[in-house]
Amino acid sequence: MQDETFFDSMKRNLNGEPGQPIVLGVCKTLAARLNQEVWLIRLAAIVLGVFYSFITLVVYILLGLFMQETSQRTRSLFEGLGIWFREFTEKVGRLFSGSVGNGNSSRRDY
Repeated sequence: MQDETFFDSMKRNLNGEPGQPIVLGVCKTLAARLNQEVWLIRLAAIVLGVFYSFITLVVYILLGLFMQETSQRTRSLFEGLGIWFREFTEKVGRLFSGSVGNGNSSRRDY
């Protein structure tokens, strides 16, 4: 049985499944372009995300949109989120329209 150190375990978990991006594939693409290990780029993204959450998220999404290797996957994700949001708002609208009644007010005008 091979003893796995914490560092080895972290590297294995940050590498993800072979050939499969974890979210948009930005870290994997950056690692390939910079000739670095994928786990190192993902670790840097996580550390930056802890200290600069909003900026890191914006940069990650922009890189996902503008890098040729990840642009289709990113657009597909946002199209899917748009469809989900539209369906969710329609469902909530139907829920509230059913609870409001037929529109007759019980208020009396004097």
